[in-house]
Amino acid sequence: MRLIRDSIFGLTLGALSSLAFAPISLWIAPFISLFFLYRTLIKNSLFSRIRLSYFFGLGLLLVVQNWTGIYVGNLPYLALVFMQAVFFIPLALVGKKSNLSNAVIFGCALVLSELLMRTIPFTGFGWSRLSFTQVDSPLSSIYPFMGVAGVALLMGLLSALRKFNHLIVISLLLITANFIPTELNNSGNLEIALVQGGVPQLGLDFNSTPLAVYRNHYQESRNNLAANSVDLVIWPENSVDIDLFKNPEIETEISELSNSLKAPILIGGISRFSGQLQNISVFFNPKIQEIYVKRYLTPFGEYIPMRSSFARFSPYVEDVTDFSAGTEKVNFQVNNQSFQTLICYEIINDTFRDDLIENFLVVQTNNATFGDTAQLEQQLNIAKVRAIETGREIAYVSTTGVTSFIDTTGKLRSSLPKFEGGVLIDDINLFEGQTLVQKLKFYPEIAAMLLLLLLSIRRVRG
Repeated sequence: MRLIRDSIFGLTLGALSSLAFAPISLWIAPFISLFFLYRTLIKNSLFSRIRLSYFFGLGLLLVVQNWTGIYVGNLPYLALVFMQAVFFIPLALVGKKSNLSNAVIFGCALVLSELLMRTIPFTGFGWSRLSFTQVDSPLSSIYPFMGVAGVALLMGLLSALRKFNHLIVISLLLITANFIPTELNNSGNLEIALVQGGVPQLGLDFNSTPLAVYRNHYQESRNNLAANSVDLVIWPENSVDIDLFKNPEIETEISELSNSLKAPILIGGISRFSGQLQNISVFFNPKIQEIYVKRYLTPFGEYIPMRSSFARFSPYVEDVTDFSAGTEKVNFQVNNQSFQTLICYEIINDTFRDDLIENFLVVQTNNATFGDTAQLEQQLNIAKVRAIETGREIAYVSTTGVTSFIDTTGKLRSSLPKFEGGVLIDDINLFEGQTLVQKLKFYPEIAAMLLLLLLSIRRVRG
């Protein structure tokens, strides 16, 4: 009976937390669910706490990551969420006391849960971190200073605190954070065109006719842009999935377009120019100047770990061709200003956040694979978090949406409707310097882990 009770209660609280994720974006939802979870945990035995924590994670992930099974079936989706729910078990480390020390343990345990999610197994899948949900909450002021780890710590801590004076102190810290000056300097702006060309059909077969996808983006650019109208044109990931190095006529056509527009063009494509299949961004000005190779590949999407083992469980394994990862970051130059591009899944990699020193960030993505699911808005929301953390404006361009310009507060300055072809033109402000969290890198996580260890040892001893 207790097992059933714990399962239902944990699942319900986890599902409640999922309301914080886009497109609903009810940021207060996880505070409510974590509040009730904490107060239930401290009244139960260790085994009951473990069950509650696991089912909390399961309830959250079943909802948030539902889009992962839309086209590949329920088995891979369920395997992912049942496995990742294990990472919420550290929440059970709280003891049977409602005091400040236990509240801090709860906050640090949430940091540990999210650390596990983003790192293991197979480079992790840190997509569904609760700390990504606070773009519109008062906690957003913490992103530039302590990053998602600091936000996770405060989410757990605030949900567990009971004394009013403790809440007042943290509230004052949040207010103060809004007035702390950053060390970033504005260095001008550029006018940029983002091209959302669309695809013939949504789903896994979105690119069954890559020439049609390319033509969509080419024609949108040709029809909506004039010479010298913008400083840079950006196409999304997979916009040119015709190997440029085996189809020189396509390379020539893009080069001529760049020359006629008097502007460089950044495209996304695939190629075997290195001998292995790679996901690339190619910079034309007007000839090919730079090539960036995606470094952080999507497990089970761009490569299959333990391929022979997983092939026994899913027929879709044979449909995935392994990509080869790049090894180097590329600094692109436009009008003596610099930018970095991240390709799709790379936006969730915290290391790439910390390495950013360029004046603005580009995110090239292809969301056609997941159709009209929450994946589109969830990824855009992660980009908003990165904009706040890095103090950089982001040019976010997708094949199908939501193509947008994001400012340093995580707000959308402008965007295109989903699934409609078009060109979005706007100015992007340029910045120099790094935020505190970029300088600290992973030290907030390390500090939280040390604090969790010390408090846990102290509780055991006494």
